Amino acid sequence: MYSVGQRWISEAETDLGLGLIQDVDFRMVTVYFPVIDDIRTYSKENAPLTRVEFKVGDVVPLQDGSSLTITEVQEQNDILFYGDDERFIPETHLSGQIQLNQPADRLFSGQIDNNNLYELRQIALQQLSKLRKRPFYGLLGGRTSLLPHQLYIAEQVTQDSIPRVLLADEVGLGKTIEAGLILHRLLLQQRIARAIILVPDHLLHQWLVEMIRRFNLRFTIVDKAMVAENRLAAMEGEATNMFAENQLFLCPLSIATQEVVAAQMADSDWDMLVVDEAHHLEWDVDGHDQAYGLVDQIAATTPGLLLLTATPEQLGINGHYARLRLLDPERYPSLEQFLAEQEQYQPIAGLASALAGDDELSAVQQQLLADLLPDSVASDDRNKQLENLIDRCGPGRALYRNTRHGVTGFPKRLATLHALPAPAFAQQPASELDQQLFPELGISGWESSDPRCQWLVELLQQQKKDKIVLICHSAQTVLDLEKYLWESHATPAAVFHEQMDLVERDRAAAYFADHEQGARILLCSEIGSEGRNFQFAHHLVLFDLPFNCDLLEQRIGRLDRIGQKHDIQIHIPVFADHASGRWAELLNDGMDVFSRPNPAAQPLLEKHKANILAALAGEQDIAALTQQLADERDALLQALEQGRDRLLELHSCHPHKARELAQEMTITHIEDEADLNDFIELFVDAFGLELADLGGDCITIAPGDHMLVPDMPHLPEDGFMATTNRDVALSRDDVQFLSWEHPFIDQALELIVSSPAGNSSVGYIEDHGHRTGDCFIQLQFVAICSAPKALQVERYLPPDAMHLMMTPKGDLKVNEPESLPGFALPLKKGTARGLAEQKEDEVKPLIHKLEKLGAGQLSKMVERAHDKAEQAFSDRLERLTALSRANPNISQQLVDNVKRERDAVLAAIRDAQLVLDSVRLVFCG
Repeated sequence: MYSVGQRWISEAETDLGLGLIQDVDFRMVTVYFPVIDDIRTYSKENAPLTRVEFKVGDVVPLQDGSSLTITEVQEQNDILFYGDDERFIPETHLSGQIQLNQPADRLFSGQIDNNNLYELRQIALQQLSKLRKRPFYGLLGGRTSLLPHQLYIAEQVTQDSIPRVLLADEVGLGKTIEAGLILHRLLLQQRIARAIILVPDHLLHQWLVEMIRRFNLRFTIVDKAMVAENRLAAMEGEATNMFAENQLFLCPLSIATQEVVAAQMADSDWDMLVVDEAHHLEWDVDGHDQAYGLVDQIAATTPGLLLLTATPEQLGINGHYARLRLLDPERYPSLEQFLAEQEQYQPIAGLASALAGDDELSAVQQQLLADLLPDSVASDDRNKQLENLIDRCGPGRALYRNTRHGVTGFPKRLATLHALPAPAFAQQPASELDQQLFPELGISGWESSDPRCQWLVELLQQQKKDKIVLICHSAQTVLDLEKYLWESHATPAAVFHEQMDLVERDRAAAYFADHEQGARILLCSEIGSEGRNFQFAHHLVLFDLPFNCDLLEQRIGRLDRIGQKHDIQIHIPVFADHASGRWAELLNDGMDVFSRPNPAAQPLLEKHKANILAALAGEQDIAALTQQLADERDALLQALEQGRDRLLELHSCHPHKARELAQEMTITHIEDEADLNDFIELFVDAFGLELADLGGDCITIAPGDHMLVPDMPHLPEDGFMATTNRDVALSRDDVQFLSWEHPFIDQALELIVSSPAGNSSVGYIEDHGHRTGDCFIQLQFVAICSAPKALQVERYLPPDAMHLMMTPKGDLKVNEPESLPGFALPLKKGTARGLAEQKEDEVKPLIHKLEKLGAGQLSKMVERAHDKAEQAFSDRLERLTALSRANPNISQQLVDNVKRERDAVLAAIRDAQLVLDSVRLVFCG
């Protein structure tokens, strides 16, 4: 079969050109490919190779650069000689640059693919066209629940230009997921390529894990070792920018603000900057801290900016303005102007609240509506009026804030105060507040006499297998409790505190999360109150109570998150007739901080701080103060409810639109799951991968012994476990969540359509109504646009542009691939080659004719796509122009960006080409 000197081509890698057989033994065949100057060795049994035999009339290039028009072919000792009436050239002298990857060339040179591979190619083209046209492409692939408020924000901020927004959802609503959805979509659409995320040190590895686990985004961590290596290289005269080699970076703020790191970061080009816990950036009219200055510097030259904070205004209006100023310094030039605008904004927010309700508008509100939206007054459709008000007069795209008022799915909080006798060390006079609230600090061996410790042991016994999170003020308290539980009761505990490094904290969190062999209790210092998510537990022990209501809410927010499946059991051990007990009473009965998030609590604490401190010390009647706080709390909550910024809430999550989007995406995902499972089976079979069904909607995918391609970057050597079921993926971290947007599937689609795999095939049908030996000719054309993927031209001109089929009777059918009478069945490769060779003289001219016919349809396709794109951009620009007149948050730059995008898309469509992608002959059996 194989002989040294013959020319063969790789079916899997046609870009290697003509290969030359160098060696053959009883088991293996060795092929040299001059194009890449490399040798490949294949098993003789199943080598993916096709013998290249040119025919009379073919023009072939030679090694010396000349060409030969073949008039005669001879074979001597298994080697082909090609003649042109003047000379004979052995096939060894052919140019290695010859690539037979065009459909017709492959078909008639014997490179005929399995019929299943042709079908797979058609599915891939159709699926790519479907995906690119989706308005929410890039948002379905995350391992996340399809929650309306998260999907709505991610879809809204990625509609037009690269976003610059403040994500300010309340604790527990999923800002990290929203940021991940935004990044995932923009990266998948190739609208951004380089991004850096700045985070507080203790959240570094959580971000790393969340981005990998949920979105398959792999970030490079900027750590001390990386900085040290960069400095050493600089000392040795090999200075490089540490941000030059990779695309995605995660950097803790403590390292980012180091002089060398900050300088290199600022010198790098970024497409997106993300800052978590942005309220830690300090700014006032007189100056700012180093972190704020760094963010300000990078933000000035970076198109995209995401700032994440759960407290947009609670830390002061100055801080809120400082963050908005980072987003758009031209829009927010001064604090004074911002404050003046805020005052003018309140009546509009009140009008939004009235339109969202059922009450009649007041005369003042009717006049305001007429002034703001003169074209909407005549309409009786309040929903339309509200929609226009949100669109034109809302906070624009600068700020999104969802609150629990507008989002459902949260558990109840059930708090229980446990009054215990105060130990001797807690009864000592204490002048400092910390000594009153945390009396164990500085006391050696306190845990042996503290009734809270024995109470904790009893709680563990009562709750049996339930996980418990305990949060306290001090790392030393954590260590003392861990020692007590282990030495006195042989109870292991996971610990989490600021004296641990990041890896140790992540290991502790993983140890606690392990339901089979992990610890039942996690002991956290205050560092556990920010950012971490422990919603798989529903028992929270507040071992002590800090003198800060917002900090208490952060503690509870580690468990009280959307998606929590149980009511939160909050256990609060306090000392009777002691400052800790009195403080718990004030918090529970006076300020009501345990039963719900309470925005009135911290302002009340700040207003009555002196009286509260006196009550804690036993110097003031606590009952009277409790009643006073309760009365003021109710009044303040009522005022806050009346002053709720309904316009901001509705802008952040328009209830009707958000629900519709989530419902549409849920239905799409269900349909995708069935289609994807079928695709995976076809793909692994066609490309030689191994697939095993594990049950429970889980599978394993691994490399096979006879893969059609040498390797796949997103397929590990030992394979991976996966599921297409979203619920299974959310409950099992050990399996990958496969969707059409997963890197492995995305790579599979691109591999199919960018290679010649499946572009020439031969099959047969049994029930046809024609003579045996007749054949159908099927041609699939694709539209090729030389444009960046970020332009998403496929929305208007899909890849699977046109399908032509000619019947044995000469009838032409356009875009009717299903009209083939019966399902095409596969043929053995030898039989398929023989049939194609018999029909070559008849079919080849017909294919060329059909190609010309297809090319003639290009102008009509381009015209339709051009009109569709022009109309879509016209609608966008009309809306943005109207918005920019009423809403200063819609800048002229945004309008100009859309115009530039429109011009580029229209130009790409005008330059489109129609290319024959695949051909199949279907014979009548």
